[in-house]
Amino acid sequence: MVVFNVYEPPNVARDRLDRATELVFVKDGFSWLAAIVPVIWFLVKGLWLELLVFLGAAAVLTWGIEAMGVFAEFSGMLLLIVQIVIGFEAGVIQSAALERRGWRPVDTVTGRDRDECERRFFETWQPAEPASPSATGTGPTAQEAAASWTATAWRNASDGIARGRRLIGAKA
Repeated sequence: MVVFNVYEPPNVARDRLDRATELVFVKDGFSWLAAIVPVIWFLVKGLWLELLVFLGAAAVLTWGIEAMGVFAEFSGMLLLIVQIVIGFEAGVIQSAALERRGWRPVDTVTGRDRDECERRFFETWQPAEPASPSATGTGPTAQEAAASWTATAWRNASDGIARGRRLIGAKA
């Protein structure tokens, strides 16, 4: 079973078909590309800030380990662990980057693969969507946007804790 989070850009098109082509499906699960070659994954996804943070952290981590005189193998092993963590958290990293840029989470869908998830999403989303996204033509106020950001951060933290509890419970 695969889980995808669906995101909509901040400035949505008026037409439903244009809106549908702008949606982004973010896989919530392990990413082999992100684990094996995180630099390429960051570049492909357009996560420039995250790439800089990764490279800076890797440089500081490597320098710190070598400055302490620890084995070079330990440095490589530690970087491998960081890469595996990035592989597991790839969806969370991409979702956080989208939300930081103003993208809005629309829905979460499950299915056997990406195609099934997209089909399930569009079966329920298209009939429910109005012809124009905002009949009033007004956007959110600054207070509403701040409340939305904090609610999103709280929801992401709660989801992460719940996933961790389910993972620990599954192993017990």
